Amino acid sequence: MILRGIVAGAVLLVLGAALFFVPISGQGVTSFSDQSSSSEVAGNNAPATFWEPSITPAAISFSVSWAYSIPVNVSVYSCGTDTSCVAGSAYETPAQLVAQGASAIGTLTFNGIAGNGYEVYASSIISVNIAYNGPLFGGLLGLFFMVIGAIALVAGAAVPAGGLRPPSDVKDSVLRQPAEMLRWYWTGNWDGSPGGLLLSNQRLILLDRKDFVGGSSFSTREGIGLKELQAVEPSAASDGRGQLVLKTAAAAPRTFTIEGKFTPRRAARAIQRASAMGAVGTAGARKREMPAGAALTEAPAAAGASAPSFPSPSGSSQVIYKEREVVREVVKIPCRFCGQLNDQLSPKCSGCGASTGRT
Repeated sequence: MILRGIVAGAVLLVLGAALFFVPISGQGVTSFSDQSSSSEVAGNNAPATFWEPSITPAAISFSVSWAYSIPVNVSVYSCGTDTSCVAGSAYETPAQLVAQGASAIGTLTFNGIAGNGYEVYASSIISVNIAYNGPLFGGLLGLFFMVIGAIALVAGAAVPAGGLRPPSDVKDSVLRQPAEMLRWYWTGNWDGSPGGLLLSNQRLILLDRKDFVGGSSFSTREGIGLKELQAVEPSAASDGRGQLVLKTAAAAPRTFTIEGKFTPRRAARAIQRASAMGAVGTAGARKREMPAGAALTEAPAAAGASAPSFPSPSGSSQVIYKEREVVREVVKIPCRFCGQLNDQLSPKCSGCGASTGRT
């Protein structure tokens, strides 16, 4: 779950950055009217004004295109971030010229800045189409994905895992079994006595803890094999603290009160996953250990049974592994001339080459 949160956050961050920085062709297409009565006419005294509201820091590629019956002079000026320039009087021509052209049909392209305003002047009243290659929805969508991705990434990294990584003093106090790997550790108490709970790939190790100035010492209280666990149940104490109830068939339930930021539900899931993985690993190891040519049979329940029956799911029948060995007897006969032992079917002696009399 934690890993999925981190991965999802990283994916959203990458997607958001792409939507924020990568330009998309044909964004913000605007058409202006050819009617002389309109205030949005590209003419000498009535410029076509447009504002690009993107928030991306990347440069924006603009294009201004027109088509008219006779050649016209078209000029594009930048207003910068001065909104009064765009909305002001038509006679207040901005000083910064960014593109200019003269033809009946043409297109002007220039690199502008996101968030700036522009005015288009023409020698005749014409219709102009203005487009730009910019981020989708002005970069707002990309920024939204980046914020959500950052939140998911931080949350995934900050959420505690099943437990703590076992500290060195805990590792040193446990006598490990062959191929045993320590996974998670929880601090808490056993019926009020300070202790700890250590999970490996093979068992649960119940620890007693003695705290002193500068550290703690641990000793093994009990070990419970993961196969012996019947249930791991999260619960709560009377004071609201989280508890784990460990149940086995051989002894009474053990109750461990968890201290710190870890919840008993998360700890129980970690133990259940380790138990399930251990069961799968054991089954695979048993398959690998079966000798080649071994036959799986079951001892008959009664003498004189004609055929074996398969074991029931309850495991009440006993399964016996038997290895079948085939022995072949080889007879060798001595040569009458040199005494060399030869196979009984060999026509010549392997020592002197004389005929054995067998064909």
